[in-house]
Amino acid sequence: MAIDLKENKVVNSRSTGVLLPLSAMRSANDWGCGDLDSLKSWLKFFGKQGLKVLQILPINETAPNENCPYSALSTYAIDPVYLDIENIPEYQKCEKAKAVVKELREDIEAWRKSKNTKFKQIKAAKYRVLWETYLYFLQEEKLKETKRYKDFLEFNKHKFAWLVPYAIFRSAKDIGSWNSWLEWQDDLKNPDIKFLKTFTKDNYQKVMFYVYIQWLLDTQMHEVRKVAKENNILLCGDIPFGVNFESADVWGNQKRYLLDCEIGAPQDQFSQGGQKWGLPAYNWQDIAENNFNFWRNKIARACEIYDIFRLDHMVGFFRTWIFEKGQDKGHFDIENEEEQKKRGFDFLQSVFETAKDKLPIAEDLGVIPDYMRQMMQELSMPGYKVLRWEKDNEVFREPRNYPKASVATTGTHDTETLKEWWQDMPSWQRANFWEMVSAQKTDGNLEWSKEIHKGILKRTLGSGSCLVILPFQDILGQEGRINTPGTVNEENWTYRTPFEPEQITPEYQESFDMLKELITETERA
Repeated sequence: MAIDLKENKVVNSRSTGVLLPLSAMRSANDWGCGDLDSLKSWLKFFGKQGLKVLQILPINETAPNENCPYSALSTYAIDPVYLDIENIPEYQKCEKAKAVVKELREDIEAWRKSKNTKFKQIKAAKYRVLWETYLYFLQEEKLKETKRYKDFLEFNKHKFAWLVPYAIFRSAKDIGSWNSWLEWQDDLKNPDIKFLKTFTKDNYQKVMFYVYIQWLLDTQMHEVRKVAKENNILLCGDIPFGVNFESADVWGNQKRYLLDCEIGAPQDQFSQGGQKWGLPAYNWQDIAENNFNFWRNKIARACEIYDIFRLDHMVGFFRTWIFEKGQDKGHFDIENEEEQKKRGFDFLQSVFETAKDKLPIAEDLGVIPDYMRQMMQELSMPGYKVLRWEKDNEVFREPRNYPKASVATTGTHDTETLKEWWQDMPSWQRANFWEMVSAQKTDGNLEWSKEIHKGILKRTLGSGSCLVILPFQDILGQEGRINTPGTVNEENWTYRTPFEPEQITPEYQESFDMLKELITETERA
């Protein structure tokens, strides 16, 4: 292979990380949803616990009624719900913005006390405040042509390729009351450069409002990255495989998609007939003919934010299961195995070239062809080893034998927590799993306990994997599922931490002290 990750510093280390969605990070001044100030607080906290990686899941902007971060409006834009309002310079000087916050104070306190994140309400409230700070910015910074305004223009210039199309799309969605872009007038539905210039001129203030918000997010993210570096923590994020059909990506790059095809997954034991995901399929032929630049740009954006990025649904880059319009029977977009391997390798080559010293890891769970795993092994590209799924005929595999280039974990954002899994599995399976963990034979009728919790974490940390990422709830040994695949409800994606890092109780600190001890024992310090 001409490319590999053998020399990557993470692949050549033994690191420990935590999985915690940004939205879940409760902190002293949040509005009921973790924000970029919350992220700084948690980075400092996790740094003190001996952790080296923080995985925060996708933070891309979603539609007002959409909680799932894997169905975004843009691969590039960060969701405004994550803005730290109080640290925006315009807010600190703008009495009208402060008056809106005063009016919202009772709601904010209720959102903060809530067990779950109220995305829709919080986002709408932040937009109200942001509009006032933006008007203040126009009056006090733009009219006076201050350095701050010039910094704003510089940001717009450097990010123009994705930023302006996104801002136009976002503005058009507002103006059109969130109707589908398929219903827009022809010049806007099929972006015409001349018309887009006219649209921008006619709606300049609104378009630049969305540019302003992304500038604020970019500025605050720079501060986050400084804090991460100071605390010796690598940020890890996800690049979703697909985007929402109603996204700036699809609207602005229609040739890069097969608009009449939907991606999904083939039939398995859990889904008769396969799964439809409601996301448009890629036109891989067009993307490949253009040197994968469409994806190179996405990777470059991820590398501005993260040190490690997870490629969601890795197998889809080799072969994608698609459903054509009106059909319930799906098929792979490429049937020939050699062609599948070539597309996957060519794609990975573009990823590695773009990522440089940043580390791509693969979400390679589910039904994966042998050739893909072999290619990942040859490239030293880490894939996932989820303890509960690593088994042969119900005999659980020895974690010490996991390959170095892998990510070991007790669960993902799509699984129940370790405690919930332990309590729900049949006793015979529990007996098999505990025998692997402890070398003790039992009947499996074991209640969840601190001893069992510690034993499983130690076994995971003792794996041969270069990286162990533990879900936050599994570190605590608690329940609290993030997402249940195949369901749409108000619980999904709304998990929040039971404490703020500044106010951790002795009970929770005990769990992190145990983790620090295990990290040292397993030589991951």
